[in-house]
Amino acid sequence: MPRDSGPTRRLLVDAAERLFAEQGLDVPLGEITRAAGQRNTGAVHYHFGGRDGLLRAILDRHVPAVATRRRALLAEALETPGDPAGYGRALALPVTGLLYGSPTDRAYLQISVRLMGDPTSPVARELGGDDVQDVVAAAIHALTPADPAALQERAFLAVQMTGLLCAHRAARGDTKPRPDAIVRTGELTRTEFEAHVTAICAGAVRPPG
Repeated sequence: MPRDSGPTRRLLVDAAERLFAEQGLDVPLGEITRAAGQRNTGAVHYHFGGRDGLLRAILDRHVPAVATRRRALLAEALETPGDPAGYGRALALPVTGLLYGSPTDRAYLQISVRLMGDPTSPVARELGGDDVQDVVAAAIHALTPADPAALQERAFLAVQMTGLLCAHRAARGDTKPRPDAIVRTGELTRTEFEAHVTAICAGAVRPPG
């Protein structure tokens, strides 16, 4: 009977998430293998085909859950379709939820931002986006903006900005933030932070005027 490779794959993905988040996406695969407690130096290639396959496995662990959360929030938004705040929550909260989730969620935030910043990565296009597009399409349909293309661009920029802010907070960990020069953004509570980010995302889909 073939041996179950599931536990080894999970150990490799766990180790890769932590090291990619801490050190960047160029961590040597051998270091990941050792961190996962594997003696086979070719374990990553055997189980995932290489670095990109390992990154895809990390995305497979997180992207569906984010999309499911966003579609649930979109369903709530559609109960009051003329209110941009509902679309703001659907755009923002699936991302901020990762920040306040498990250590693996916080690692994924940092990895996803690094992938978005790498124009050569074949994996970056698999970060998702259809769920964001669903929210944008619903907002355009309900709010009938004069310039739908501009609304779409603003919404995607707002989601990317949210991811970047959350990734920075995730990287900070338990380290006390430095005092801000003007406002106390680094010291915001979860409730305050999510309220502000949601308002920004709602503003991105609110038609001018």
